[in-house]
Amino acid sequence: MTGTITLIARTTENTKTPSVTLRPARPEDADHLAQLYYSSYEQGGVSSLEEAREVIRGVFADEYGPFLPEASPVVVDDDGSVVAAALVVSRRVGDNLPDAPYIFELFTAASRRRQGLAEQLVRCAMSTLFDNGYDQVCLRISEDNAAALALYLTLDFNRWTPETDDV
Repeated sequence: MTGTITLIARTTENTKTPSVTLRPARPEDADHLAQLYYSSYEQGGVSSLEEAREVIRGVFADEYGPFLPEASPVVVDDDGSVVAAALVVSRRVGDNLPDAPYIFELFTAASRRRQGLAEQLVRCAMSTLFDNGYDQVCLRISEDNAAALALYLTLDFNRWTPETDDV
């Protein structure tokens, strides 16, 4: 088992036009998001569909921090199904995190991976945060998740370490 690292980036306007249909996450998406979340993390994440439902319900209920639906885009397929999502809170509950909006979860259906959806979701979230006056955004990833790290580095995320009071 490996640890996690916290990454942080400056928010910015999105200069790339999305190639997919994006819209804000809505409470009525919760069950579908839970199913997608559970199936997206075959190894790790959550251990059951019920646990996934609890997590997603908790996001919409502000249990992990105030949910920002406008900065939480989902990718919608031609038939209206959500195939990828980024769920963002204004400040993640917990210690040792930056005082910045937090990408709580980012997940994509297995059948839609490697199509640039995650990048488009993060760019959209960052742009919305920028438009709403937020300077930074952060997240945590497993330190051995090379694919996620590569994505975030291309989006100018950097490793964040807490400031210490040692002087």
